Amino acid sequence: MGFIQQKNMDLSYTTYTRWESDGSIPARRMDVIHVIAEFFTENGLQVNGQWIMTGEGFPPQFTEYAKLDEDTLFILASRQLPDVELIQIGGMYGEPYVSFGEFCIVSTVTNIDPNNNKLCYVKSANGLHIGVLKVMDEQSIILEGSQRITLNKGDIYECRRVKWIQKK
Repeated sequence: MGFIQQKNMDLSYTTYTRWESDGSIPARRMDVIHVIAEFFTENGLQVNGQWIMTGEGFPPQFTEYAKLDEDTLFILASRQLPDVELIQIGGMYGEPYVSFGEFCIVSTVTNIDPNNNKLCYVKSANGLHIGVLKVMDEQSIILEGSQRITLNKGDIYECRRVKWIQKK
């Protein structure tokens, strides 16, 4: 409300709350909607008045992320993609695909069979491994990385597909 008053306009909290609750904004007050959009834009969220009114047009976007570096893009992707998690490799178990200290975005889905012939992050009774998973039969898999490891499916706690690797 302070920003609107600085622009020599008037809008009460009651009126604004009513606009938000029922969505009926008088056409003669569109100038106030444009000032609200200006407030968001000045604070890093690119919004237009029409989007506030009807939800039509381009959705809001952060202008501060207009120029992304790789690290920021990677973190934003891990937060925005559905069913994924960001992990950092804390050992040599990802070689040759992922090195110590690098980050991966992995699926939160832990099924084994759909990941056949995919690069996977596998947590088992034998430790952590990253490699290409090959389903051998109903009881076992082979994980190919720097070594070829055979694991019993019953010993696998998690089998997650690696979706994205950030190389350093």
